[in-house]
Amino acid sequence: MDIIRKFKSALSAKGLLAWVIGAIYFKFLYFDLLWAADSTFSGFQFFIGYLTKLAFATLLTMPLLLWRSKWYAVTIGLLLDTWLIANLMYFRTYFTVIPAASYGLVGNLADFTDSVWESLRPGDIMFPLSTVILGARLWHTSVASVIKSNLRRISYTLAALLTAPMAIVGVYLLCMGGYKKAYEKLMYDYSTCGAAVYTIPGAMSYELIKGKVELTPEVRDEISAWLAGRQSTPVMPDSLKTPDNVIVLLLESFESWPLGKTIEGQEITPNLNRLLKDSTTFYADKVLSQVKGARSIDAQLILHTGLLPVNYGAYSYRFVHNTYPSLDKAWKEKYGQEAQVASFTVDKRTVWNVAVVAQDFGYELYDKPHWVLDVKTGPRGRLGDDSFLRQSYAKLADDTFVKPGGHSLVQCVTYSGHTPFVIPEELKEVHFSSKIPERIARYLEVANYTDRAIGAFVDSLATNPKFANTAVVITGDHEGIGTQRAEFMRDPEVGSWLSPNQYVPLIVLNSPVGDRYDKVMGQIDIYPTLLQLFGLEDYAWKGLGHSILDPNKPAFAVNSLGQIEGSAENLTDEETAHARRIYDISDLIIATDYFKDSDFADKR
Repeated sequence: MDIIRKFKSALSAKGLLAWVIGAIYFKFLYFDLLWAADSTFSGFQFFIGYLTKLAFATLLTMPLLLWRSKWYAVTIGLLLDTWLIANLMYFRTYFTVIPAASYGLVGNLADFTDSVWESLRPGDIMFPLSTVILGARLWHTSVASVIKSNLRRISYTLAALLTAPMAIVGVYLLCMGGYKKAYEKLMYDYSTCGAAVYTIPGAMSYELIKGKVELTPEVRDEISAWLAGRQSTPVMPDSLKTPDNVIVLLLESFESWPLGKTIEGQEITPNLNRLLKDSTTFYADKVLSQVKGARSIDAQLILHTGLLPVNYGAYSYRFVHNTYPSLDKAWKEKYGQEAQVASFTVDKRTVWNVAVVAQDFGYELYDKPHWVLDVKTGPRGRLGDDSFLRQSYAKLADDTFVKPGGHSLVQCVTYSGHTPFVIPEELKEVHFSSKIPERIARYLEVANYTDRAIGAFVDSLATNPKFANTAVVITGDHEGIGTQRAEFMRDPEVGSWLSPNQYVPLIVLNSPVGDRYDKVMGQIDIYPTLLQLFGLEDYAWKGLGHSILDPNKPAFAVNSLGQIEGSAENLTDEETAHARRIYDISDLIIATDYFKDSDFADKR
């Protein structure tokens, strides 16, 4: 009872500040804990992280001097809860805070409602709960009276709690060469710790400070020096028979581990398994997903341009109408401007700004209005993969679209595999027991559905003589399981067939070279590989990756956290450092519009 009476009693000036600042400080620390649970706890070792949180907690408390009400504390608590939870949900998919530019695109969330809700975790309830506890503690306190009678003392205390930590942080940053350099050094060694150490506003500030970079002679030399440090790829023999047409199936969230798997007596991908047995099929099963915050549109950047995603935000919003060399422009350069180059997508042209991407990469866009929505799948009710590929074939088979004897490069971007992996019951042909986690079961149901759509599509192409010399490239845009992978791997049964790695497949049907590549490669290596396979080696830009057709290609890739995966034990320290800089070099190339004044400028 004594404890209850003390809890209900009015707070002193010291007690008021302790509760309000403490509650906000707790929220920041708890945010870091949940952030670290899906990445790394390394951020907790930096003392300045504790000081920046104290400074921000104090800053958010200061308006109490003006709005002397318990309702201010509760309101700011709830707003902060919403903001922190939203960033955690974003991080659980994109491994970064919400980019500043994305706050203006909040309306797009209507298209991703189910995906958003799926990103919540039970532990997130602690944020609003802490606000409820704070409100209950302040309920019997006249905040206005406490502040009025102790205004000077409270003001001095708040000033000290703000200036002291900021002064220490300021000295630290000066010693590190400034905020930009300090942040970049942290990100090089601990790539996901920026928001944990410098808080969300700090991460957003770095994004805004960095912005567009001037292509000075020094920056150009830095990029050129890195490019010069790569191994050259041997030229393919002239006798290689290249395809007249290429169709790229970019599959949403499609990983390679379901291929060849039979789970609870059910073959997950029977059609792809059948196609993999063909002697003209080229297959790599360990393609490391290298996308960042922009996910699917990042995958298009990697595939089409041989560049990696920018370090923060989405290139498609931050760097519109940059000059990009691309697979599409290489195709047009080889076959002339009359060559057909297009991309099919069931999404709206505003999603990820894909209409601008189409212009910059050089392909014609066929978006949502070009398709009949007769089969709905996924959280946004977009066109199902089977109908999409059936309608895609109908377009391709039309001689006014793909001319007989012509040369077409067409990309088809599927949708049904979008998290949270929802398709109607009547489209499911595999079913799993409760032993399989629900998320994995749904993923397998969709993988099987997409496999059937691909099988029907490829079979249709095979019946049309116009596509006799057509290669079909099949790959996933990124991994699909996300941060729950480690949790699922702890289940012995699931762990026996679920891959611990974020690998997508690369399959080329009717390939000029039929082969298997069983080493680790990156998505960045797809672009130069396709240049070689399809006779586009004369194109000046070879990408940042390395063709896997080269037997001397190193068997590793760098993931989006800057870590090397694969066989890299023979690398020197210098080679390791060079490899790990690939994301930063790509970021510089895009941020400076490196190709603007090159020969690529007039080849949009």
